[in-house]
Amino acid sequence: MFSLRGQGCEPVTKQELTPGHGWRTMTPMENEKKLDRRAFISKALFGLLGLLGLGFLIPALGVLTPARLRQRAITFVPLLPEEDLPRQGVRKAELVYRASDREIRTRVFLVVDHDDVTAFSAVCSHLGCLVNYHRKTKEFVCPCHGGKYDRNGVNIAGPPPAPLTRLPVKVEKGTVLVGVKV
Repeated sequence: MFSLRGQGCEPVTKQELTPGHGWRTMTPMENEKKLDRRAFISKALFGLLGLLGLGFLIPALGVLTPARLRQRAITFVPLLPEEDLPRQGVRKAELVYRASDREIRTRVFLVVDHDDVTAFSAVCSHLGCLVNYHRKTKEFVCPCHGGKYDRNGVNIAGPPPAPLTRLPVKVEKGTVLVGVKV
């Protein structure tokens, strides 16, 4: 603090009540140290509260991010022996695997065209019903709302907004493996 006395500016000292001694005048250096200590404690407290806030904010953002954006690892699960694949056409199979300490069962379709194997999830992209394959029309049909997909999994009729989910597939050591995100 400064006051104007006479021609120049002179510092005004603060007074402090000390226990048992009454009021004493603080030198400018003592006054500056006290403010520095106060500022340090204030900054340290705000820094600690900021770190605690970030500690809560980061997991909250993880929970709030859409599941589609989170990357999960693809694990290949054995489905059936290679000799059980049809030479041409579509075969329905049940895929069983463990994720998060529970057993998951889902239906998949294997489409074979001239030694090219493609796997599709049997879950309709509309509301999650399980689709069936009709050999006469060569289409996947959803029994819930009449959605239709061709042999390539592309939606061709009805309400499905997207094609069937294509799953990674490979044949190794005489076994057909299908990739699932775990």
